[in-house]
Amino acid sequence: MTQTNPVLPSLDGRLLRVLRDEGPLTRSELARLLGVSRTTVTGEVALLEGAGLVAPGPVAPSSGGRRSSTVGLGPAVRTGAVSVAESWVRATVVDGTFAVSRRVTRDRTAGESSEELGRLVGETLSQALAEAPDDRRGVLATGVALAPGIVVDLEEVLGHVAAVTDGAPTAVEQATRAMAVGERHGGRARALDDVVVVRLGATVSTATFMDGHLGRGSADLAGAIGHTRVDEFGPACLGCGSSGCLDSFASLGMVIEQASAAARSARSATLAAALGERDHLVWADVVAAVAGGDPVAVQIARDVGRRVGEAVAGLVAFANPAIVVVGGPGAALGPLLLNEMRGAVYRRAPADVVAGTQVELGAPGDRSVLLGMALLASERALGVL
Repeated sequence: MTQTNPVLPSLDGRLLRVLRDEGPLTRSELARLLGVSRTTVTGEVALLEGAGLVAPGPVAPSSGGRRSSTVGLGPAVRTGAVSVAESWVRATVVDGTFAVSRRVTRDRTAGESSEELGRLVGETLSQALAEAPDDRRGVLATGVALAPGIVVDLEEVLGHVAAVTDGAPTAVEQATRAMAVGERHGGRARALDDVVVVRLGATVSTATFMDGHLGRGSADLAGAIGHTRVDEFGPACLGCGSSGCLDSFASLGMVIEQASAAARSARSATLAAALGERDHLVWADVVAAVAGGDPVAVQIARDVGRRVGEAVAGLVAFANPAIVVVGGPGAALGPLLLNEMRGAVYRRAPADVVAGTQVELGAPGDRSVLLGMALLASERALGVL
């Protein structure tokens, strides 16, 4: 999904993408890779250097004659990245080498309007731009990731993003897919072609790379496994109204509901104490109880891991990934969740298929989501999407 905006001219975009992927190169190397003359490259480099998009790089190694100078990406090759999650909005600025600046986080409020969320996104991105290391406030493009299972007025959000970035191109993607792109570029799944990413949040969702290609499905709904029925007689699902869905056991809302029931019945002293401080539990209360070793909370975390692992086992059998990466807010339940999930995958999936598959937690927070959106925004800006 992308918002239509002007992009860089074709040769400029190709030249910048080569520098992004290959690092600093001589003008002769650029000419060879781009299939144009050295004179053409020299002219393009001069124009791009004036705009701050390329800059002089280190001197190339000697090949027997005079050493040639190189060019690399300049300080203006920056992209904004925004993650709209269940309870927060997070933004950062990423440079041409995909170094992530300090992340700015703003909490969302219960009952916020579409206008309030749009304004929060704009303010968070504006602060990230202001606090980025380079004094340039502009970006070539911005990527916006939306957590699956949450309701967002996309037009409102993009309007505020455009106001902050002077109408720069914008790429929009579902957060699980953005996480998969980020993990594959610079995370646990770096450089792997067969990857399954599982995001635990308002809904359970997955994204799958097979042979280096990200699956989307005929209706762009690939990976929406949260409303797959896993127990014919399970509890009602808050999201779809059916019963026994995976989300009715493993979504954030239902896990909080399980913890709240344990607090109200006094089965968990830790959760009861947290409930006594306010009239409801929040996700942080559940995570703290698990980390503190509360027996009821620990069992809840294990049950979530088992349920998700059993559901993902079939996807592992189908995709035969090298790694399954688990992320999203639910991944904060940590090793207890991961170990149960790992065990369920290994028990349920065919032994010969799963033998070489790792099951690991992804980068903490949503660093991979932001990195993935920066990469997608970069592709958008450079005209190669």
